[in-house]
Amino acid sequence: MKAVFVGKNVREIREYPIPSPDAGEILIKNVAISQDPKDWKLCEISDWENIEGNNVAGYVESVGEGVTKFKKGDKVAAFTKMVTDAKYGAYAEYTVSPSQTAFHVPEKTSFEEAAAFPLAYITAVIGLYLRLRLPEPGSPLPEDAKTICVYGCSSTVGVYVTQLAKKNGHKVVGVAGASIELAESYGADEVIDYRGKSADQLAEEISKADGGKIHYIYDATVEHGAFEASTKALGKNGGGRYTHVLPISEEQAKSLPEGVTAHLEMCDAAYKGPKEEQELCEKYFDLLGQWLEKGEFRPQRLEILPGGLEGVKEGLRRLKEGEVRGQKLVLRIADTPGLKA
Repeated sequence: MKAVFVGKNVREIREYPIPSPDAGEILIKNVAISQDPKDWKLCEISDWENIEGNNVAGYVESVGEGVTKFKKGDKVAAFTKMVTDAKYGAYAEYTVSPSQTAFHVPEKTSFEEAAAFPLAYITAVIGLYLRLRLPEPGSPLPEDAKTICVYGCSSTVGVYVTQLAKKNGHKVVGVAGASIELAESYGADEVIDYRGKSADQLAEEISKADGGKIHYIYDATVEHGAFEASTKALGKNGGGRYTHVLPISEEQAKSLPEGVTAHLEMCDAAYKGPKEEQELCEKYFDLLGQWLEKGEFRPQRLEILPGGLEGVKEGLRRLKEGEVRGQKLVLRIADTPGLKA
């Protein structure tokens, strides 16, 4: 098979043997894949070099021992293991995934749309229910949790956090820039524009939103003052829980206001966290398939990059340069030049 090797200074298509699934895994013949910001970051801040990417959608080619949820020919999408082995890389014709982090894709949902979900969606789930410890859909909301703030609410993680929060009746106060209308279209009730404002000014606006009721913040950005604005806002409101998708420094951790706790969201909890965390993630992947069937959940806005696997390099460049806002980059494997049918 063809796959894209990603290294510090390398993005090239190479030939690899088609992998095989082990027990509890499935092999997927990819139709569409999507890219995440971490795809370029990992190879530049660590020694990791291999087939990158962790969002795939396609058909089940084969299943490993013990897998009963899927069979050959099923239409699926999956979040694959990160920084582990070449067989889990998404930038390839075939990819292996744990069966528990895959979900059935309904006929009405395209492969391109399905590929936009896995990593970002489960990041939203873990942050909301395991790190912020908010009630799941269908459960009563405590008074202090009726309103939450989503910083970076127009990002892919942000629009999934917003949709999940709305499913349980939360009021969502978002923070965004040029994509405010996009955030509102996914359900944000109020959006604060961060442009031209200092972290202190944003903290003041966030703390006053909805009458000063915000005690939970999901930060899908962390950088460019997001940490400072979010944690200061919670401090002004008497404390609360803050979850972040990127690590914070030791200095930042020491700067947390009294009553504010910070909780790093690690999406690999979906396949290597405690048993109860893995089970919750599997449940929400199953729910996603059901919600898509009913038209109750929407993917982030898509941009289809040309060239299939050849387009991976350009996608990584655009992500690194910060040129991707309010959209998800998706590639179709069949568009790869010279690919055999």
